[in-house]
Amino acid sequence: MDRAGDPIIAESDWPVTLPPPLAEFLRYWNRLHASVGDVPPKRAIDALQIPPHLLPGIGLIDWLPRDGQAEPDDGRLYYRLLGTAHRRATDHDYTGRFFDDLYTPEQVTRLKAEYLGILRSGQPHYARRGSLKHGREFIMFQRILAPLLDDRGTPRHLIGYWYWEIAD
Repeated sequence: MDRAGDPIIAESDWPVTLPPPLAEFLRYWNRLHASVGDVPPKRAIDALQIPPHLLPGIGLIDWLPRDGQAEPDDGRLYYRLLGTAHRRATDHDYTGRFFDDLYTPEQVTRLKAEYLGILRSGQPHYARRGSLKHGREFIMFQRILAPLLDDRGTPRHLIGYWYWEIAD
């Protein structure tokens, strides 16, 4: 467990075999990466090119730096989009919400460090975590987040796929 009490797998601990939807999402991002030879721009994302069965698990997160920032890490994380699988799994819709409106300051600090690290690395990141459902039920998920560039070529966006470990 990490300091915030969330069970996690370190980013270096990619599983030997990913669940098929996560593997398919990673192939999608790798194709985008190969097409430009580097981190793809956000404008390269085309929902019509994402396999339809993956769309409910897709999420887009933005890093919004504060104007006139003194520190490069001064900014906010924002859920631009979370697919319908998130809402079904957690009984919450976080689309259009800032992280600091949803999580404790400690959680925001940890997530900000993690997500900025992904943006700076230029590489996809795997994690396995837990989340509380509305009824306080604890559910596990695996997810891959991968960086995207803004129109100026700065890494400011993340695209991800969440695989919810829920028995149907």
